[in-house]
Amino acid sequence: MPGNIMNRCIGKYCKIVTKEPGEEKASVVTGIVKDIDHDEGFITIESKQGTGLLNIKSIIAIKPRNKED
Repeated sequence: MPGNIMNRCIGKYCKIVTKEPGEEKASVVTGIVKDIDHDEGFITIESKQGTGLLNIKSIIAIKPRNKED
């Protein structure tokens, strides 16, 4: 995904769909995008499960959402 489009998601609550190589099904993560490291290829996201990293190459889709409380 182009960097400038992904940078718009920083600080927003987003739904991110990822698919790792070798897996048949995609997984969905929802949370706040904290940082995007284009050099290393990772996104830092804070979700209900805690803070984690996602590989940019594994992202299929990313969509800003309204936080559902």
